[in-house]
Amino acid sequence: MRTLEDYWKDFEDFGFVKHLKDGRIDYILGKTKGSGGFSVLGDTGTAMAVISDCTLYQPFIIKEYIDEWIIEAGQYYTGAASYYQQQDDSTEFEYGLNAYVNYDYFYGYKRIEPNVRLVNIGFAFRKTFFSSLPITLEDDFFERAASVLNPEPIVIPKITAICDSLKECTLEGAALKLYIQGKCLEVFSLLYDYVYKAQPKTNVHLSQKDKAVLKNVKTFIEEHFADHFTIAELTKKFSINQQKLVTGFKDCFNTTINEYTQKVRMARALELLYNDELSIVEIAQAVGYYGDGYFQKAFKETYGISPARMRKDL
Repeated sequence: MRTLEDYWKDFEDFGFVKHLKDGRIDYILGKTKGSGGFSVLGDTGTAMAVISDCTLYQPFIIKEYIDEWIIEAGQYYTGAASYYQQQDDSTEFEYGLNAYVNYDYFYGYKRIEPNVRLVNIGFAFRKTFFSSLPITLEDDFFERAASVLNPEPIVIPKITAICDSLKECTLEGAALKLYIQGKCLEVFSLLYDYVYKAQPKTNVHLSQKDKAVLKNVKTFIEEHFADHFTIAELTKKFSINQQKLVTGFKDCFNTTINEYTQKVRMARALELLYNDELSIVEIAQAVGYYGDGYFQKAFKETYGISPARMRKDL
């Protein structure tokens, strides 16, 4: 069983140095790994706040699965993290208020890009927190919460304001624990209210102009598939809001942006395999992979055999 403590231990193994204080745990990056770090405030056994402000000098990929029900909600200010179960099925958590419900358990990985300042403030709620509430949660709460909150950004201004307020918190010790406990209850009450008031997610309305923009996005992917672009970068480049981009693209083309990027990359990789002068690693890099490990996996998932075997069969 993998716990939240095991997850934090992976950060230590990467190069974060753990410092214990009354009411908080600070994880500070070693000088050779980056700058800054993150802090866990409050009761780590029930509900807590997490403040992150760091810049890595190299990519950090961590196992993003924990064998317990956890709800997280946080505000990304700068930077982003990618969560994926396989290379062609990733979710970007970036600017704005994001929430995630670990139900059913998510088994995958998180990638944090290097040389980008990541600033995030949020809250995490563990199973023991739910059992200590003065109310009994509905039987369908976690299932409904996962449906409503995962994975697109949400808009709850009061939670964003609470996250903002943590930047200015100077409390320590027992006062800090009480403060965080109160904020955790406040944030969860807002999430609870949102879960039961939110309407089920439906397809977005797309005007003819929106559809034309989405076609341009599709063309852009086809022409720049080897580049590494985020959802936020696409929304800015094409002046379209994130919901219309993510949901609208899937509605129009029956595939996600990540899935389509993967499809285009694999088609180009197949073409390049005809060129015997290119190594598998060179082909992987040519279609947008940092190394051939992920490329090998994605290729086999797409075509059922390895690139080397495919080259022999061509």
